[in-house]
Amino acid sequence: MKSLNADVDAARRILLAGWAMTLAGMVGCATGPGGGPSAPRGGKGAPWTIQCLELSGPYRVQNAEQVAETLRRTPDIRPKDVFVRDESDGYARLYYGRYYRRTDPKTGKRPVPAAMRKDLDLLKQLVDSSGRPYFLRALPVREPTPDVGNPDWALSRARGVYTLQVAAFEPTDDFVEYKQAAAEFCALLREKGYEAYYRHSSAGSVVTVGVFGSDAVVTAADGRTYYSPQVLALQREELLKYNLVNGGIYKVRNADGVFIPMPSRLVRIPEDPGEAGR
Repeated sequence: MKSLNADVDAARRILLAGWAMTLAGMVGCATGPGGGPSAPRGGKGAPWTIQCLELSGPYRVQNAEQVAETLRRTPDIRPKDVFVRDESDGYARLYYGRYYRRTDPKTGKRPVPAAMRKDLDLLKQLVDSSGRPYFLRALPVREPTPDVGNPDWALSRARGVYTLQVAAFEPTDDFVEYKQAAAEFCALLREKGYEAYYRHSSAGSVVTVGVFGSDAVVTAADGRTYYSPQVLALQREELLKYNLVNGGIYKVRNADGVFIPMPSRLVRIPEDPGEAGR
């Protein structure tokens, strides 16, 4: 078990408040390839839903709502389970239902509940007047959650080429508050004086520090690439050394077969697709 300094302990305290997954007992190392901090077991699992369709463009929400209203009037459909979300990637998505899923510890797979399979079959059978399926591409997805955090700290506001990723928060069967975790860790880093940002997606959230130009990656005479002195200076900071995963130090196997802490790393600042679609 690795003990972190007072700043990281402060990060632990802020992340402990009320979450199913906490940092307690997680600040350690993985024990196998790809391993890392794991969530406590128990409970009914994470909420999932069925994504029926996704639309883009300036009228995406209105068009999605029109389809949603038609779906609500469809026989055997539960009207209250139909909902639309306009999401930060520039798509409006139509969803149906809520179903709880857990990973089978024996197989590592996440079975599809019988109720979800039944509803998926029903949705894929719905056709228009010409016989074309409405929701042929309907699929199970994690239930979307609202984006949280100070909007001024969203990575989409940063202007540069690179930023240093110092944490990733990923949903699990027992941990669905990953966006809140990222937003609060970003706020903690801001309190410590770092230029921190967060970025949310349906797959997880990341926290980064700093904004750099293309000169953050230096090509040496031997043709190998290195981080600039400015980036290396940040990586020497105790809070920024690692790319934490759900608050824990994640270890990866190196070429010698030894597990080592995954360091923080430069990532490109992506263009924000949501801005283009609005």
